[in-house]
Amino acid sequence: MKVLHVITALNVGGAETMLAKLVEHERMHGYAVQSSVASLMPPGAGADRIRASGTPVHDCGLTGPLTLLPSLFRLRAVVRQVQPDLIMAWMYHAHIAATLASGLMPRKIPLIWNVRHSIDDIRQEKPALRAVVRTAALLSDLPHSIIYNSHAAAGQHQRLGFHAGHAMVISNGFDPDLFRPREGAREQLAAKLGIDPGSLIIGMAARNHPMKDAANLAEAVLIARQSGVDAHLILTGEGMDRPTGRLAELLEALPSDRVTLRGHDGSLAELLQGLDLLVLPSAWGEGFPNILGEAMACGIACIATDVGDSGWVLGDTGIIVPPRDAAALADGIVSLDRMGPDGRRQLGAAARARVKERFSMSRIAGMYSDLYRSAGGAGIPRNLFQAGIGPAQVM
Repeated sequence: MKVLHVITALNVGGAETMLAKLVEHERMHGYAVQSSVASLMPPGAGADRIRASGTPVHDCGLTGPLTLLPSLFRLRAVVRQVQPDLIMAWMYHAHIAATLASGLMPRKIPLIWNVRHSIDDIRQEKPALRAVVRTAALLSDLPHSIIYNSHAAAGQHQRLGFHAGHAMVISNGFDPDLFRPREGAREQLAAKLGIDPGSLIIGMAARNHPMKDAANLAEAVLIARQSGVDAHLILTGEGMDRPTGRLAELLEALPSDRVTLRGHDGSLAELLQGLDLLVLPSAWGEGFPNILGEAMACGIACIATDVGDSGWVLGDTGIIVPPRDAAALADGIVSLDRMGPDGRRQLGAAARARVKERFSMSRIAGMYSDLYRSAGGAGIPRNLFQAGIGPAQVM
């Protein structure tokens, strides 16, 4: 079965990462799927991983408003060349472009939209994106299915006018062989970063953006330290090595030998494996946070704010606190500190078991395969696909 994935861009975001993991898994595990990828914008760094899997990548050449029409006709040419049995469009601009391109074809090609964004309040989005989202909502009765990676995003988009009858949730998937506990990882991380091995190593991995609310975590660490927790805070991600405003002020109040600031980290699994606990202190904007699934798969105890699907992802294997509540977050840190290493390991082991059971890449890819069959491959024998669950069901 030939599947053409159409995506707005191929950089290093969550949508690009999930697409890369999906085509890699299908290739490695013998799924009866032949995938190709068309990027509306010139492919960036995210294309390298997809090409390395043996998946062809096509460039539609969208660079600005003047190239909108030519890029649409390039996409139509790619569709003619690939002759797909199914088109899956990732992200809003691709939803619209793929819908138009498939409508220009002489035969009807089943279409699926894959939404990878959560919208708490559309007024917080840029005007251009608001217009694209509203246009997509008007067209949303045309695809066979609309996939969301979180229950929160599904509800948000239905309130924005997206067709509710086509909705389904397929969560992000994780490779528990890549993200896994590693003996000695904590000691190695402490030695590499100059961290006192007697401290509680707390990590946050995210871009420096008000939505992620790193200042909330910094304040919580200050409060926890006043309760006797010898916490060492690691902030890693784009812009975290250049804090400003309230975050910079709070970090200045912490002992300099108890703070590590890093920019974008290309060895995230290595970092996660060495933490005592992972904190996601987001104020808003989360759907299904990848970092939670990755840390859980590494057997790391986690605390997250009750934003998006974080509470559902963690279940009873971590601590959920209200957003923008540094005192509650500090209480969570104190609780995990008092558990001691053995208690945190037990909690982390439960979190890893939850990822393997609910969010493993094999299970998620199986759900995609079932959806492919339902939307565009009804004549293909079921035993050619890996087992998943029916596309009408919500994970």
